[in-house]
Amino acid sequence: MKCVVVGSGPSGTNAALTLLRRGQSVEMWDTGRQETAFPHPEAGFHGLKDALQDPQEYFLGKRFEALLPPGSGELLRYPPARSFLVGADDPYWPYTGEDFKPFLSFSRGGLGVGWGANAVSYDDDDLRDWPIAFSDLEQAYVEACRRLPIAGPVDALSRYFPGVTPNQPPVRMNRHDARLLSSFTQHASRIERWSHIQLARARIAAVTAQGHPSTCRYCGRCLWGCPSGSLYDPARTTLLECQSHPQFTYKPGRMVLSLEAHDGRITGIRYRALDTGQETSESCDAVFLAAGALQSGGIFLRSLQRDPAFSDGHVQVGRTHSVLDTTVVKIPYIFLRQVGLKQEDEQFQYNRLIIAHRKQRADGWPMHCHGEVLSLNTLVYHPLIESIPLGSRLAMKTFARLHAALGVVTYFFPDRQVPGNGLSIIKDRNSPTGDRLRIHYQEAEEKQALIRETVNDTRRALLMLGCLPWQPQVVPAGGGIHYAGTVPMGNGPLCSDPTGRANAYRNLYLCDGATFPTLPSKSITFNLMANAIRVATLAEV
Repeated sequence: MKCVVVGSGPSGTNAALTLLRRGQSVEMWDTGRQETAFPHPEAGFHGLKDALQDPQEYFLGKRFEALLPPGSGELLRYPPARSFLVGADDPYWPYTGEDFKPFLSFSRGGLGVGWGANAVSYDDDDLRDWPIAFSDLEQAYVEACRRLPIAGPVDALSRYFPGVTPNQPPVRMNRHDARLLSSFTQHASRIERWSHIQLARARIAAVTAQGHPSTCRYCGRCLWGCPSGSLYDPARTTLLECQSHPQFTYKPGRMVLSLEAHDGRITGIRYRALDTGQETSESCDAVFLAAGALQSGGIFLRSLQRDPAFSDGHVQVGRTHSVLDTTVVKIPYIFLRQVGLKQEDEQFQYNRLIIAHRKQRADGWPMHCHGEVLSLNTLVYHPLIESIPLGSRLAMKTFARLHAALGVVTYFFPDRQVPGNGLSIIKDRNSPTGDRLRIHYQEAEEKQALIRETVNDTRRALLMLGCLPWQPQVVPAGGGIHYAGTVPMGNGPLCSDPTGRANAYRNLYLCDGATFPTLPSKSITFNLMANAIRVATLAEV
């Protein structure tokens, strides 16, 4: 049997490895661009500035793309030196419209080569509106923990992440983190009682064990690409393991457009060869879509529209069932105990702490609103400097005194299906594929109350911890990068069944976030991997 996995990100590679271990023959079709190698892997963040011939271009971009415009709502973005992302200037950019601004990667490993590495699991409360429970995912989480390094503690928050079993020591905190966590520990009961806030060390998919060749060196280059290979990267780990199997074939340079179907079965895959631009079809026995919820949803929708069984209009297939993404809100703060202290060099650049706002909610949202607490270290700081209302020169001097005291809490708020949300296909002669995807997205009205409540409680907790919070900043729609729900578990041909199989086609499986019927607040990537393992384990192949 020929099983084709579409996509090489966290979902696709873990689904493929699971199928291989089941004895299946697997082909992985992928756009498969290769990211530029990280320069001078031996250097730390500050050493890299000395080693590079043109550090300004590397850190800020040829056209200073890293400099954020006023009012952008961003505190940081992926640097232009990271080539795994593509934008609207790419000839194969598949989207149209301005209301929802998605992130997209055509690289080997997908968006998984640049994720924030937070590894937390869903629980039964997160899955309250799903047709499956935590017990259905439990063994898949166990397997995911075998495949990934997970640096983290066992603490009071562990019960909220029942699928996570740390196997590495926690990532080292800096002085800011340690003091903030110590302050919370001293006042935990009062803060939890008045603000429903809990603070803990992060669970990070990174190698931290001493003596390991890939152990984290705390070089401060996470955002620019981990030079030691400490952070989990599906292209450098799971994909390589797949390639060691004789029954695996990796086929890059293929952009899948749609699937060909007959009598409720997928019979072939239509794709564009990126080297020649030619459209071609090949037969297959089973397909596992793992191109990301947006791309997988687009492939699925094109397939329905080309299928004679649905094109007669009896079933409306002009738009996918839904689209989901987490709303991102950032709360900058100043930790007063750190004012005037020297900033520590060479640290783990991503968050070392996580925050949870937990309470019973009358409107049906999950109890857990999840956030990341990042004390700023080796980043590009001009957005914060320019936000200080003192003029650039005085603001820079002020910032130098505040540097070690600055931090930001980033919340990812959950999402649910809203009528009218989804993907549609717009004909476009200027597109190499002849069309583009339109993302229709409106936020659930009742979510604003959840955001206000969480932000107010968090600001109260920060004050109790000796911090001065600034005005929250809301990231534009699409900035959560936790895309899901385009072919959710549910009823009808636009949905999938609880095993991840498409209702419309008995040999099509969706093993990325497309099948999620709701989107919990917790970071999505680790849960994508576990779900992909589950789908590939249950698939009838």
